[in-house]
Amino acid sequence: MIIFHHLGEIEQYCFAYIQQVYLVDPLAVGYRNETLWGYFYSGRMEDTIAEAKKTIELEPKPGWAHSIMALAYAQKGEREEAIQAAEATGASDRPGVVAVAVSALARVGEQQKARQMLNRTLDLAQKQYVCYFLLAAAYLDLNEKEKAMASLEQAYRERSN
Repeated sequence: MIIFHHLGEIEQYCFAYIQQVYLVDPLAVGYRNETLWGYFYSGRMEDTIAEAKKTIELEPKPGWAHSIMALAYAQKGEREEAIQAAEATGASDRPGVVAVAVSALARVGEQQKARQMLNRTLDLAQKQYVCYFLLAAAYLDLNEKEKAMASLEQAYRERSN
């Protein structure tokens, strides 16, 4: 059993594990997407963007790499880059991917574009699973607190992940 004494050790272990996965399977796009979230939530925006670009080279189809990259650009205040990355997700058929792009657009002040993509997210969610936590974040970034709370409640009821 591995015992960690502080959060930094967990982060180091996780990223070391991912690097090992890349050595075994450098085309492991699924793991790369998980790494993107790890970098983003660790506050490592430059690493998030660099890893997203590598992932997009491997899998250019609009997906998680585009939307998480848009979120990282928005976090850094790089408006045009955030918009471009978010708009690339418009062709995605995955509601979670589009919901993350909604958050990125809302964070850089593109409310109208964000609401259009939110409508696309809701349309997609009629036919397939959507993570209500991501939807709640999108509503929160659009300053729709009641809808954000309703989505969190739905996430809890469905044990959304």
